[in-house]
Amino acid sequence: MWGLRQVFRKKSRRPDLVNYIRKNFGFTPKNIDNYELALRHSSSSFVDANGVKSSNERLEFLGDTILDVVVAEYLYNKYPKLQEGELTKMKSKVVSRINLNQIAQALNIQDVLEVNIGKKDLHHSILGNALEAIIGAIYLDKGFSFSHKIILKFLKREGLSERVLLDVDFKSKLHEWSQKNRKTLHFKVIYENQQGGTSEYIVELFINGKAKSKGKGKSKKLAEQEAAKKACELIFSS
Repeated sequence: MWGLRQVFRKKSRRPDLVNYIRKNFGFTPKNIDNYELALRHSSSSFVDANGVKSSNERLEFLGDTILDVVVAEYLYNKYPKLQEGELTKMKSKVVSRINLNQIAQALNIQDVLEVNIGKKDLHHSILGNALEAIIGAIYLDKGFSFSHKIILKFLKREGLSERVLLDVDFKSKLHEWSQKNRKTLHFKVIYENQQGGTSEYIVELFINGKAKSKGKGKSKKLAEQEAAKKACELIFSS
């Protein structure tokens, strides 16, 4: 399945976590204890000397809140023309359980997670929850400003911009406008490059035969959405 390691609590620190944080998040942690806790599923928890359950659930709660703030601010600044309803829809998709689970798997959280349950009981949300707990640990270790940069960095690396473009259908919005105003739309691929396992497209949008905007993306669909987004910003801001 995921190759999750079943481990028991150790008194010694885990040097593998320091290397993991460096490799996947790009910094060296100061307080490794919080990261150990973030990667301890409740199935491997224990009650500490203060009578507190030692699992990642509290850090998950904290990280979920920090993530919401970071994504909300990013969308607010990036899309100044969008209304509250559209921004809310975009944010909910970015911080959805499905998306967080996918990002967590890409970050190989399964390789460092402490879990002590059978394979039949494992589910993908365990990894997404652990990712939120790591965000909580980063916040406690480094503060909000640093956490903000790190969170945006790995979200963008895992396709934040592309996901947002696909979640908000600017093409449909533009087609609706064109039908009401009796305009013709035409998307034209003006550049295409496919080599080394990667693709890049540049698409130009024409309205009534006149060039209006250009978009670039890893697929034709993404490039068209980018061109449509730029056109929407021009049209609906006037």
